[in-house]
Amino acid sequence: MVRGMVLLSLGPGELCRPIYSRIFAAEGLQDPGKEESPAEAGHRHQRQRLRSKEQLAAVARQVKSSCILARQAADKPLPDFGSVVTEECAGLQDSDLGVFCLPAGDIFAEETTVVWMAVLSLGFALICDPSENLTLAENTLRLMVKYFSEHLKLLIQGNDLVLKTDRIEAILNTFLPHGQLMFINCCFTQSLEKELNASMFK
Repeated sequence: MVRGMVLLSLGPGELCRPIYSRIFAAEGLQDPGKEESPAEAGHRHQRQRLRSKEQLAAVARQVKSSCILARQAADKPLPDFGSVVTEECAGLQDSDLGVFCLPAGDIFAEETTVVWMAVLSLGFALICDPSENLTLAENTLRLMVKYFSEHLKLLIQGNDLVLKTDRIEAILNTFLPHGQLMFINCCFTQSLEKELNASMFK
């Protein structure tokens, strides 16, 4: 199960915060043996949203740190803003990929694994359960980044990011439905691509 997805800026000197994020499986705050009023439920949901936001921001910081260390080790400086992420430059030769574990209690109550990919000055990360198939998570992340770049034409200029949330949602719903990783072959990919294009341009 994938718990969440984060899209973040990797620009040098930038305050690290998620540009887009989505939670698929959140940690609950309610005591299972306690009944609550509608007002209490509303407060609990609000606290959950705030905690999820803080958790995703913490993951984004960790991803940026990991990317910086990986690029420094490879003598690859972070690109300046103004870089356009197109389908061509989202090729594997221009990307960085990594995995790190978050111990239980560090950011989440349970242990999690983060698979991340960096393309120019943008970072993409999947927050997975520790038992998840990491090869499958990596392949899914690569595939989604390809479609993000193809359909969104991601562009960073200063602090402005041109993206369409509805298209991000469509890509996630197609390739990562409800946070579930799927085994995807070429034929299945073509079928999902047709479904994606139909949902985007209907």
